[in-house]
Amino acid sequence: MTPLSTTIDALTKRVSDRRPLRAGGLVVTLFGDIVMPRGGLIATQSILDITALLGLAPGLVRTTLSRLTADGMFIRSRAGRNSFYRLSDQALRQYQDASRVIYAASDPAWDGDWLVVIPLPGPAESGGEERLLATLDGLGFSRVGSARIRPGNMDAANRERLDAAMDDWPALLVEGPGNGVVPGLKAMVGHSWDLDALTDGYHQFCRRYEPVAEALREDIPLTEAEALTLRILLIHEFRPLALKDPRLPVEILRSGWRGDLARALCKEIYARIQDPSERWVGGRCLGADGPLSPPDRLTFKRFG
Repeated sequence: MTPLSTTIDALTKRVSDRRPLRAGGLVVTLFGDIVMPRGGLIATQSILDITALLGLAPGLVRTTLSRLTADGMFIRSRAGRNSFYRLSDQALRQYQDASRVIYAASDPAWDGDWLVVIPLPGPAESGGEERLLATLDGLGFSRVGSARIRPGNMDAANRERLDAAMDDWPALLVEGPGNGVVPGLKAMVGHSWDLDALTDGYHQFCRRYEPVAEALREDIPLTEAEALTLRILLIHEFRPLALKDPRLPVEILRSGWRGDLARALCKEIYARIQDPSERWVGGRCLGADGPLSPPDRLTFKRFG
């Protein structure tokens, strides 16, 4: 066993020994990262084969799939004696939004502009204001009084999400330049966005995966199964950090921020293990009509 194999085993054990064990998160990760680029539908047995690499018992995975189906995440179908799963339409939209964040090449550049959204009174009990505020939270806005603010470094897809949310509820959008990086701004940002837990999460991610990157740079061999295991663990641990990250400009963040380093580390490892992991999936996993389709071209453009 190589040192890299030992490290992958330790990473796997860390996740599988976690209590409570959140198998649902691992299943969602493998669907988003592995299954969706190959057509979106996969046989139950293939799910069990993949999750076995992660140390998950078949009974636990079946229970998890049933619960997620009942919750509206998956749709289950049958063909003869075989059963299959795919994402529901609602979960598919969530996957598309999340993928743009998780696999982004880098944070958009900042030109010094700020966005301020002020929700206005609207029809009672419509739920529109709650949907607007939830979208603003997801886009990295912070609350200041009754307003929500963030730097204007948003990519086109997220700007479309903002515009669509504001079409659903009356709100005033103010956009314009600030006063630069003035004294006290970084402290205000750290307080307003509550970045301490996220900062620690990125530190821990880098601590765990920097040795993996170093081993891969030295061309230490790994099997296709190890590559797939590592790929799922990598995205499983990076995904919640990326989705909680407001993607603020590095210019206004306090020293010690490692979000940009964590993304670069994830990108490097992913690129080195993608081909062997895809070979494992292509040679073993089934859809409704036989082997899964080859991954789409966009899969190989993840992280830019």
